[in-house]
Amino acid sequence: MNNKFIAMIILNPNIEVGKIDFIQSNISAIFEQCSKIQKVWFLGKKKLDYKIKKYTEGYHLKFEIMTKDKKAKDIERILKNNKNVIFSIIIKDEQERSNLPIIKKNPLPFNKVNQVNTLNIKNQDNKVYLLISKNLKLPFAESNILVMSSDINKILEYANKELQSYIYVKGYRALVAMKNIKDLEKELKHKWKIEFVLGNNPNIGQELLIQEKYLI
Repeated sequence: MNNKFIAMIILNPNIEVGKIDFIQSNISAIFEQCSKIQKVWFLGKKKLDYKIKKYTEGYHLKFEIMTKDKKAKDIERILKNNKNVIFSIIIKDEQERSNLPIIKKNPLPFNKVNQVNTLNIKNQDNKVYLLISKNLKLPFAESNILVMSSDINKILEYANKELQSYIYVKGYRALVAMKNIKDLEKELKHKWKIEFVLGNNPNIGQELLIQEKYLI
């Protein structure tokens, strides 16, 4: 049975611009051998949240694919041996739930949540957290993974900076009534989700959310 996966690939930032299309085609060919590609995004060169193989930035690719679990592992193994790839991750794209799962105990101060992740995972070390920015008004469910880490505190620290950027730089306002940015940070910790609109324009909406995923 095929499942939907999301793959994030980071390429060496020193690749010549003229070779990017050729290398992206080669990466796509790897996926085509073992999966059915649904969508591909070239997200350009971005700064990394932490160094990877001494690099502080890299070219980001995102793939949405349909394949079997074993085939996804084969793709991941091939990518790890690709000299142009400095980082890759493939995660199963579980259907989003309206109530996001929250950890009940440490290391997070998140509590009072009835739901827990229903995935049958034996190795808890495979858990990662994603901070996602989503455009709510687009006619398709497109989202941008801002940062991923196995350290939830790192995700939370980055999320707090992103909240400040939404409010103080981009001019968004949260749909929930908050007195100050600290209240907004507490809301994100509790709900793992904050919705925004741009000024008084209800047609421009954004969502900042945290998701818990497991590596294959």
